[in-house]
Amino acid sequence: MLCLVASFLLVGCNRGPTQEPTEKFTNDPVTTESSTRHSEDSSSNTQTSAASSSDRSSSQSSTVETTSSSTTASTKQPEVDSVSAEEFGGYATFYFNGMNVPDSININTNTNEVTFNADTSQQAVYNLSMQDGPVKTIRVFSANTNEIRTVRVSTTLSIGVQISGATNTNNQSSNLYLFHNKHGGLSLATPNYAGNVSEDQMDVMLEVLQ
Repeated sequence: MLCLVASFLLVGCNRGPTQEPTEKFTNDPVTTESSTRHSEDSSSNTQTSAASSSDRSSSQSSTVETTSSSTTASTKQPEVDSVSAEEFGGYATFYFNGMNVPDSININTNTNEVTFNADTSQQAVYNLSMQDGPVKTIRVFSANTNEIRTVRVSTTLSIGVQISGATNTNNQSSNLYLFHNKHGGLSLATPNYAGNVSEDQMDVMLEVLQ
C-alpha cells in the first residue's frame, strides 16, 4: 500500500508543473487585449500623421499659388493707355529739341485743330480728329535721351486738310499718338521729321514732351 500511494504522488507531481504554464500562456486575456490595443493605436497614429502631412502640403501649395497669382497681377502691363481731352483741358503744346524738326506742335481739341510751329511766322494749321482705337505698339526715341523704347498707344490724332499757314508736306506724313509717360505726364509721339537714321530704325517715332 505504501508503494502504491507513493506512485500516485509521483505521477501528480510530474503532471502539475508541465500543464500550468501552458494554460496561463494560452488563456491570458490581459496579454491579448494589450497587444491588440497597441496595434490599433499605432495604426491610428500613422493615419493622423499622414493626414497632418497632407494638410501641410495642401496649405503650402495654396500659399505658393496665391503668391504667384499676386506677383503676376502686380507685374502685368496695362492693355490700354487711353488719353482723354479732359486731362489737358483740350489744349496742350509739345516742344521739340533738335534740328530739322518743328519747334512745337499745339493740340486743340476744342477747335479740332493742330498747329505746327505755334507762335511763329512759319506756323501751319490743320484739321484734327482725336479718337481711341485698338492698342498699337510703337517704338520711340525717348525725349532728352534718344534711347529707343517700346510703348503702347491707343489714342490717335489724325491730321486732316490744311486750314492756313506755310505748306510743309512732312506735317501730314503720319498720325500722332498721345500716351502717358513714366513721370505721369503726357507724351506725344510724332514721325521722325529729321530722318538721318539707319534702315532698321525707320519706324521709330519721336517722343515730345509738354
